[in-house]
Amino acid sequence: MTDLLPFLPVWPVGSALVVLGLACAAARGRFLAPLGLAAVALEGARLEGSGLPAVGALAILAVVGLGALGSMRAGARDDAGSGPAGMGPGLSLIMAGALLLAVQLEHLGWLAPVLGLACVLERAVVPSRGSAGRDPATGEPTTSAHSWRGAVMISLASVSLVGLGAQGRLQDGGDVAVGWIGTPFAGDTPSTLLFLGLVLPLALPPSWGGAAQALAAGPAQRDGGAFLQAGLLRGIALTVLLGRTFFGADALLNVGLAAAALAPLMALLSRPDASRLLALGVHGGLGVLLCFAAIASSGAAGALAMGVLALAAAGSGSALGLVLATEAREAEPGLGERGLGHVFPTAFAFTLLAVLALMAVPGTLSFEAFSSGLAAMSADGAAVEAVALAALSGSLATFVAAPFLRRVFFSAGAPGGHREGRRARAPRALLLSMALAAGALLALGQAPGLLGALMPEGAAPTDRLLTPAQQLQVLLGAALLAGIVRRERSTPTG
Repeated sequence: MTDLLPFLPVWPVGSALVVLGLACAAARGRFLAPLGLAAVALEGARLEGSGLPAVGALAILAVVGLGALGSMRAGARDDAGSGPAGMGPGLSLIMAGALLLAVQLEHLGWLAPVLGLACVLERAVVPSRGSAGRDPATGEPTTSAHSWRGAVMISLASVSLVGLGAQGRLQDGGDVAVGWIGTPFAGDTPSTLLFLGLVLPLALPPSWGGAAQALAAGPAQRDGGAFLQAGLLRGIALTVLLGRTFFGADALLNVGLAAAALAPLMALLSRPDASRLLALGVHGGLGVLLCFAAIASSGAAGALAMGVLALAAAGSGSALGLVLATEAREAEPGLGERGLGHVFPTAFAFTLLAVLALMAVPGTLSFEAFSSGLAAMSADGAAVEAVALAALSGSLATFVAAPFLRRVFFSAGAPGGHREGRRARAPRALLLSMALAAGALLALGQAPGLLGALMPEGAAPTDRLLTPAQQLQVLLGAALLAGIVRRERSTPTG
């Protein structure tokens, strides 16, 4: 490895993921775990620098590594060789390589082609028909042809707008470096087009084809690693790119607030599949990060960087819990008369930690990012918006987190579908992957200073807007209010 490292910088960023992804696709996904982990090791060995490009790259590698490790279990790819669907895991690695390149690009001209390649590969990975997972609570398929087609249209529009914006800057002689490129909606048409192209998939909810639509489609049969990557990576990459190009733009605050508010509302009104609830939780988390990116201060920059890493770990841990429950119920529909939480208590504990981290519960890295981000918003004059975000976290806990955990781990199995005399066990590699995600959230939440070398320049730790006790009070109070609203809505009139 020592002799190899001097030659690694010569390779383009993401090339290891692309090459090993091609090998994985040729093998119909049978070697996702070793090839994925090897690619993560090679790309991580030459990861350098600090700021959002380095943070985004680390977040992408973390999702790929957790997904690949979770796939390292006996029999996980026995049926992968039949049909083109077996190429999904390999294509997801190539997609991750493209997005790894995107978050570290230095020239706007390459942004649209790289994002376009990633979108095409993501659509190839996300199931559009019956190969999608089934809801652990009901057994019904989670795929939606409408949302899949919507995601195709949104992806095309996004890439086209980014390409037009970059071309406009080239023709006008503007700066083509990936950095601060101006204020959107201020008369500079190329900057506005670039902003719209990057923010559109993040603003729209999953059921309308937003960036988290792959999570809402559910995990394909025995394809958990690709599920994580397709569901999380593009949203993370777009958030990082917006932070690099439009950091401090007021328009991000409006979009972020709308996304954070829309997530619990959609969860209340839409069909409560576990995969849709997870996708809405991630959608709300992305909205919060956009709010942080709207504040031009060092504290907000640090909160955004920590939030990206926290979302990668929390989203991965939550998605792995859904993968376990989906596969267990697919194998034995009647498993767990009182719910899978009693069958897989350790897996439930790790998933619970990840879901709580999505809601910024104190003690996790998400809380450190959330509280310091709210402090930066308050100091910049957005105190009302900061309070609104704190209240929305309680609504997310009620309408997203609690129903998700209940459907995944505490829904009764189908009668007569369990093979007696056999004790179900969670795959060890999957448990290890979930433990790493939950452990990272807790460890970095207790010692966020460990990320100091990666933080953007000048992003010194800031005072918290909320203490842990205050955040718990806000969560409980908002959750109580949201619970009353839900109960009033479900109570028949007359």
